[in-house]
Amino acid sequence: MSDWYFAPLRATVAALVAHDSTRQIAVGVVLGAILGLLPKATLLAAIFAFALAAFRVNRAAGLASAGFFAMLTPWLDPLLHAVGFRVLAAPSLQSSFAWLYDLPLGPWMGFHNSVAMGSLLVGLYIAYPLYLAVRSLLDRVRPRLVSWVMKYRVARVLLGADVASRWGAL
Repeated sequence: MSDWYFAPLRATVAALVAHDSTRQIAVGVVLGAILGLLPKATLLAAIFAFALAAFRVNRAAGLASAGFFAMLTPWLDPLLHAVGFRVLAAPSLQSSFAWLYDLPLGPWMGFHNSVAMGSLLVGLYIAYPLYLAVRSLLDRVRPRLVSWVMKYRVARVLLGADVASRWGAL
């Protein structure tokens, strides 16, 4: 029962202190951002969720990012709809979208939905700037933050360092 309470805190401390590189954390944040923007009942969301689980990225940072961007999505829906509608209404792309929709999993992809298309495009558009911003922020802040967090016994307990050292002494 207590694990349910401490799991988010443990995941946050683990994301900060883990031996993942700043690139892995930044890519996890980017994949989570795109996943958070997408409507969840589409094949695109399943693909990005699979990518978050399959690639060697920081999953805790990705899931936290997905949750944050999922909370922002209702306020961004008018913008996402406008971007997606503009792309879906382009006459030169109509035959391509019709071909995609006629594929066996075409309707589940979500390309016919203006919000899903806009979410994908906005997510891909912000991916590289978000990656650069997160990576540069982590390069500057992470070393000081790790040393500050590891000073406290609570962080070591959350990571299991004290438990492991006690078991090793037995």
